[in-house]
Order: sequence, then C-alpha cells, then structure tokens
Amino acid sequence: ADFLSSLILVGTLARSVLGSSIQAEIVDVHPLVIVGWLGLVITAINLMPAGQLDGGRIVQAIYGRRIAGRTTIATLIILGLAALVNPLSLYWAIVILFLQRDLERPALNELTEPSDSRAALGLLLLFMMAAILLPLTPSLAGRLGIGLGN
Repeated sequence: ADFLSSLILVGTLARSVLGSSIQAEIVDVHPLVIVGWLGLVITAINLMPAGQLDGGRIVQAIYGRRIAGRTTIATLIILGLAALVNPLSLYWAIVILFLQRDLERPALNELTEPSDSRAALGLLLLFMMAAILLPLTPSLAGRLGIGLGN
C-alpha cells in the first residue's frame, strides 16, 4: 500500500484512519479505497492552475488573465522540474502544453470580481490540490508515523 503513504494528504488521512497498522508491510484495503485515491488524484490534477483546467479558471476568476497566464507558465516549469523525479509529471506537462495552455475564453463580464467567500473557496481548492499532489518525503513520513520502519 505504497499509495497510502506517497502523498501528504492521503498519507495523513491513512494514518488517522488506519493508525499504526499502516506501518505493516502489507495493508489490506478495500478496492474502493484505491478507486477513491485515484479519483482524488485525478481531481487534484484538474485543479492545477494552468490553462483551461479548473485550477486555471479559478486563478483567472480571482486574479485576472495576466496572472493566470503566469501561473500556467509556472505550473509547466514546476511539472518539468518534477519530471526529473517522476516521469509522469512530464506527461502532464506535455498534455497541458499542447491541449490546455490557452486561457479560458473571455467572459461576458470580466470586470466583476468574485466575492470574498468565493475567492477564499477557490484558494482553499488550490491549497487542497497542493496537499493532494505534493509527495510525502521520508522524513515527514517518519514524523507522522507513516510507512515502514517507524
């Protein structure tokens, strides 16, 4: 069950639900846990602040087109650097670069900013995306009591 301890949010949730049994070499989980994990990761990938992905739309609605364009470039750079560790990141960078890089078409009303509660919710979603997709380092896993040998 390496997937339970590979990401910050998932590892923390697994530790709180499974307790010390997560340190076992083999963790018996229901197949729906794997499907739920996969759904969580795919949703988080859609929340990346780039182009026409939902995260890019959130950034564009809160901060405007210029900042959304910059976050798209920053996301592509981060994915490119992450590809040095995980080749799957390069796949997502290529998908965004060729299919999702353009910003959302201009809305009829781009002058009215979202309310503070909607902007806060959008930022919370972007934070959740980062918490879901950031890998769990061995030192942090040790502090949280997740993984083997703890």
